[in-house]
Formats: sequence, structure tokens, C-alpha cells
Amino acid sequence: MKLRQLVFLGLILITGITNAQTDFRSGYIIKTEGDTIYGEIDYKGDLFMGKVCRFRSNKQAQEIEYSPQDIIAYRFVDDKFYISREVNDRKVFLEFLINGQIDIYYLREEKGDHYFLEKKGEKLIELTYEEVISRSKNDIRYIHKSKQHIGILNIYMQDATDFQLRIAKVGKPEHESLIKLAKDYHNNVCEGEECIIYQRKLPFVKINFEILGGIINFANLEDLNDRYYIQSGVLVHFSMPRTNEKMYLKVGVLISSPEKLNGDKYSYIRVPIHLGYMAPKANKIRPYASIGFFSPSYTVGVRVKLSKKLYFGLQTNANFFSSKFPLVPKELFNYSILTSLYIDL
Repeated sequence: MKLRQLVFLGLILITGITNAQTDFRSGYIIKTEGDTIYGEIDYKGDLFMGKVCRFRSNKQAQEIEYSPQDIIAYRFVDDKFYISREVNDRKVFLEFLINGQIDIYYLREEKGDHYFLEKKGEKLIELTYEEVISRSKNDIRYIHKSKQHIGILNIYMQDATDFQLRIAKVGKPEHESLIKLAKDYHNNVCEGEECIIYQRKLPFVKINFEILGGIINFANLEDLNDRYYIQSGVLVHFSMPRTNEKMYLKVGVLISSPEKLNGDKYSYIRVPIHLGYMAPKANKIRPYASIGFFSPSYTVGVRVKLSKKLYFGLQTNANFFSSKFPLVPKELFNYSILTSLYIDL
């Protein structure tokens, strides 16, 4: 089998492995009878976690899926906490953001994000918020932002001193702003008792680095010698852990020096801009895949953990000529096989 065929086979296999990855982390469930069972919970995105809890009592145990009708709550150790509640006549898992004089909950659905608050003696209520885009006669776009959530917060926090101006500055409901507001409210009206924030503190943006080196081959270029050339470079990975710990944006520079048929060499510089997915950090072996933004370009690979912050990797890249349709590959331009050192800061 030719090396080129192996590259594409790797693209298919590793992409499939990446999609099948799970991310089980230490946690527990609280059953309807009140029993607490410790084990591991599959850590997924907010959309998934609001519907299902995938749990196993130990690494060898069979996975069990629990719906909001099956259990009272579940939690990752020292991290996110989900509780079964009824919203719009159906049960869902709400993420419990802060437990205090006013509790704040969060739910992500296909139609968007929803925030709820609850005060002792009062019913659970949604902090409704909408942004409506309209156009004037001169075709100027206006964004109308609803203020209903401001009114709800004012009513529920009216017993706190000097809070009206703070509430008036609350824009679109978000985790950070609502947690801070609820915490400050709790400290204002309740002395001697601390509120509980059920969330691991994560940076808003995280930056990691990758150093690469390997070989590249150019296809369908008649003016080049058909052989492999050395390629090296540096990539920078940007991620937003609060939104998704597995997705990332990578940019950087890859350099090689192909040789023309007449013996002249020139510098081939590629600046990849890719959106990628990497398997959870809990795994020692982490498959990953990414796709280019502006041209048909694909990368798949695998990283093996060497230490807490250092990974050794092997990846394949395939770059294509564009067809008449954006991002749709026409024919192969070049492919490469690279090793890497990935630094997880």
C-alpha cells in the first residue's frame, strides 16, 4: 500500500475514533430514594448534560443512562452539579450554578441558553431575554434587547441595599455576571453564611503550543521533483474551556523547501487556520482532528501523554485544490506526516 493511501486511511480511522471518545470523570448520582452512589460520569457538552446522565459505578461497570425522571441529581466531584427540575411541563437537568439566598440555574437547548432563579418561598422562574433585529425605513439594522430579566431581578432582590443600579447594568444573562450578582446579593442580605458556587474555575481563553517536524510530498505539480521534503513549524492552539474544553482554533506556520526540476529551491510557507476537536484530557492517548477554514485542508492525529503538560504526537495533513464550491476538495495538492511536541499550559 502506498504511503498516500495510508495517509487517507489514517484520516478515516482516527476521525472515527475521535467521534467515539468518552470522557468519564469522578462524580456521583443521587437516586430518587435519596441514595448517593459514587462512580464516574461521562462529561459532555451542555446540550447533552441537560438531557442525560451517563454513569458507571467503576471503570469495569456497564454504563447506565439516567434521565431527569430517573434520578434527583448528579455531580462531578468539585465541579458541575445538575439537578432534576420541571420546566414548561417537562423534566430536565438544570445546571446548579450557585446555591444561596437566590439560586441560579442554567439550561442549554437547541433554541438557545436559558437561565432560571429561585428564591426561598418562591417558584422557579426563568430570566427571559430576547434580542430582536429590526430594520428602519433607511434599511438601518437595530437590535432591540429585552429588559424583562432586569425587572425580575429587581423584584427578587429588592431587599438588598443599593442593588438597583447594579441590576440595571446586567446585559445578556451569562454565567459569570449572574453568579457574581447572586453572590453579592447573598452577602448583602445574609451574614455569617456563605453561598456555594458549583463550578470549577476555568480561564476564559487558554493557549497551548505545538512544535512540529516531519516530511511533506507535493502531488500534481509537474515542475517539482517527486520526493519527500522536510517540513517544520509551530502552531498555537486557542480554546475557550468555559464553552467547550475539546474544541480549539489553531493557527501557525509550517515551512518546507521543495525543489524544482532544474534544481532551484524555494520556500513553501503554509499558514493553517483550523477548527479542531481533541479527545478529553482524561485520556492518556488523545486522538484529534481539524478542518481548514479557507481551503480544503484536513488534519488527523494522536497525542500520547509524556508528563502532566507534555504530549508526543503523530499527525497526517492533507491539503487540496479548491473546486468551484468553497471548501469542497478538487484534487490533492500535498500531504505530510509530522511528529510533534504538544505543550498543554
